[in-house]
Amino acid sequence: MTATQLVSARRRRPMLLRILGAALVFRLELRSPQPLDVGLILLAWLRRPAIEMPMRAHESRSDRLRRRLDEVYPF
Repeated sequence: MTATQLVSARRRRPMLLRILGAALVFRLELRSPQPLDVGLILLAWLRRPAIEMPMRAHESRSDRLRRRLDEVYPF
């Protein structure tokens, strides 16, 4: 195998990989869409990460201070 043949073989390989990748993308884009499954949507919704929101976000400063003092000094 000569140096020219070796270089051309190296150049051909990335082009073949690009063509194969493009063919796979076209295959994915051209397939028919499947109908929505409500059960799978509900299951994905139930497994979503839970974000805890503070329940007392609308308290005033004096209410928060009073609540904290009541926790520290319960008498």
